[in-house]
Amino acid sequence: MIQTVKQACRFNSVIQDYRMSQAIENLADLINDAGDGREFFARNFVTHGMEQLFREGLLRLSGKSDQAVFELNQAMGGGKTHMMIAFGLLARHPHLRAEVLPAELNSRIDFSPARIAAFNGRNNPDHYLWGEIASQLGEAEAIKPYWVNGPRAVDQRQWKAIIGDRPALILLDELPPYLDNASTQVFGQGTLATMVVYSLSNLMSAALELRNCCIVVANLSGSYKAQTRVLGEAIANLQQETRRQAMTLTPVQLAGHEIYEILKKRLIDALPNEQVIADLADEYAQQVRKAEDSGYIIAASLEQIAEQVRETYPFHPSFKHLVALFKENEGFRQTRGLMQFTARLLKSVAGRTTDDVFLIGAQHLDLNDDQVKDEIERIAPTLMPALTRDIADHGNASAELIDAELSGDAAQQVMTLLLASSLSRAVGGRIGLSESEIIEYLAAPQRKPDEFLQTLQRLREQAWYLHREEQRFFVKETENLSRQIERNAKEAPQPKIDQALINRLTGFLQPERRNAWQDVQVLPKLDELKLTGPRTLIVIKPDGKVPPSELQNFFDYQQEKNNLLVLTGQDSHLADAVEDRLRELYAIEQIHKRLKPGDTLYEEARDRMEEAEDRFNKALSAAYNRLYFPASDPVDDRDVLAAVTIDNGLKLGKGDQSAETQIEALLASPRANYKLATDLTGNFNEYFAMAEEYLWPSGKDNRRTPWKDVVSRAKSHPVWPWMPGSSGMDTLKAEALKQGRWRLGEDGYVEKGPFPKDKTTVNISVVGVHSETGETLLNLTPRHAGDSPVVYWATKPEASDRNRLV
Repeated sequence: MIQTVKQACRFNSVIQDYRMSQAIENLADLINDAGDGREFFARNFVTHGMEQLFREGLLRLSGKSDQAVFELNQAMGGGKTHMMIAFGLLARHPHLRAEVLPAELNSRIDFSPARIAAFNGRNNPDHYLWGEIASQLGEAEAIKPYWVNGPRAVDQRQWKAIIGDRPALILLDELPPYLDNASTQVFGQGTLATMVVYSLSNLMSAALELRNCCIVVANLSGSYKAQTRVLGEAIANLQQETRRQAMTLTPVQLAGHEIYEILKKRLIDALPNEQVIADLADEYAQQVRKAEDSGYIIAASLEQIAEQVRETYPFHPSFKHLVALFKENEGFRQTRGLMQFTARLLKSVAGRTTDDVFLIGAQHLDLNDDQVKDEIERIAPTLMPALTRDIADHGNASAELIDAELSGDAAQQVMTLLLASSLSRAVGGRIGLSESEIIEYLAAPQRKPDEFLQTLQRLREQAWYLHREEQRFFVKETENLSRQIERNAKEAPQPKIDQALINRLTGFLQPERRNAWQDVQVLPKLDELKLTGPRTLIVIKPDGKVPPSELQNFFDYQQEKNNLLVLTGQDSHLADAVEDRLRELYAIEQIHKRLKPGDTLYEEARDRMEEAEDRFNKALSAAYNRLYFPASDPVDDRDVLAAVTIDNGLKLGKGDQSAETQIEALLASPRANYKLATDLTGNFNEYFAMAEEYLWPSGKDNRRTPWKDVVSRAKSHPVWPWMPGSSGMDTLKAEALKQGRWRLGEDGYVEKGPFPKDKTTVNISVVGVHSETGETLLNLTPRHAGDSPVVYWATKPEASDRNRLV
């Protein structure tokens, strides 16, 4: 049966309150060391870089190597001082060599304790750097002339005389601070820094000619920011001299297995036997294979996976990959910083209430622990809002809420892992993990890939700082677009949303043909609405706040009852969906306005805006699907608002797909009792008759009425169908007058027929009189005699059809 880490290992108690300062070492420790070095090597792992320095350096001190100068090349906190101390202990204590060195190498080392001079550039001795080195080598008097009356540079001949033929190890650490201070002290035509560089160059040249002398220098590049021009020149000159003569060594290879060995030595007191590790490695390989067989990942061979686990145990193989992402962060002390980071990780594992960790990975960091949280802040302070909001806030973060709902810890593991993969602050640095990498890194006994994928999807919907770019998920200090939309949508003022809905509905419903309505009032206050102008379409939010009874009351108290049309809905849930979608659309529109082409989120915001627009339109179409129009109750002739449903939702397009076209067609159909008269040409007589019945005063003698009263009654009587457009009534009147059905008086009154027949008459006018005969020429104009009038004439006062025909 496989064992958990807590069952199989024993952690060093230092993890409970590890401080980076505990790992900071000083070369003075070597000079003042009273012990024999056994304790030092018992808690330290010998890296490949150390092995190289031990071999070449000790052979040099034995007079058996031509390599005299070594440069240790690594960033801050990378183990340079530590490596110098290790080398110095072996040079000083011959008894340690057999315990630390390979037998073959130890057999070739034949010098007794070497003299050692260790200089730390953060010290500023009165006898200067060269006086300090010579004094530690036991040559204080020999060097005295070079400092007692002021600094004098030491040439190569003098160095050879001071060092002599006995084995001598010179360790130089933290030189840039010393050079910085020296560059401010002017002597003659130069500075003290000039003398320091000259003296050190001569020291290295002298060492090449002294077969038992070895010099180790910590790298000079990139380790000191506050460089003046003088300091920069001094460092460059010294660096050039060093590189010309030195072998460059790297104390710790952070990308390989060495860092794991160092962590184990320092932080773990006891590890299980090889069989326990092998069993666990095989189980992990099987878990990864299952994930691969299910199509979640493409992994290495079982043998490779098992071998990686055996090398890195009790750490997960992914740990070194994640560390490599942020180890180059500015200010991160590589070995010491990683030691503290790992101590926090082990403390998190030790403190877990559930004993379920088989391999230690970054996902096991307890981000609710103050020390762990401080560690993340030290590495990537800008990610702290993301940590608190999305990952760990004592049960209130997004991942914690998801885990509480699902009774697990998958969401926190996913987000913590992604946080660790996002700690790099280097420009252009790689951050984040792909979905398959997430599954591979989290694969473990008793866990299934599905639970991590499920929570990843939930996190994409709820986490504010989880981003995805080029198939990689990562945590970023800026809110992701979804969360910006969510926050802005929630915080959008209600008046802004109401006005946005008014604007959009007004745009969709603004009439072009104006047949059914001429004005639009969206979401008006009913008690302030006056229906005294053109026919108005009123839009009321279908949210239950305006029930049919209240709408009916509003209708009952209107004088011009036949002058309105109501668009609303019947489902308050659909109305809520409209507001939700509108808030989303409003939020993303505001975000998109702030972005410029080329911005990271510009195209995504544009696409999201199109999607949000489509979702809003669909919600709007589904919610606003009912019309109320004025009608007469067929049972008791009451004036009512009749309802008709818009099938398949309200259309929001243009032309034939517009809401106006759709509503006009519905109002002109039998379903709306032909409320809208779209074609007057073939139905004039029908509408003449209806007008004479409903729009004239009752009573047989009330044949004349002001036209304005006819128009007013048309707006007031729901039984009257709507004439098309604002001039529909005028069109009807013009045709009736043309046909003689109605007559318009000079006083503006319109009289309806039928009218009594007019008396037939003939208008007679004299055209002329013949002067000689006295005959008179007449012009006869028949009136009211039909299309083919007939006129008879006689010389007597009365004429009849028996008289002569004109």
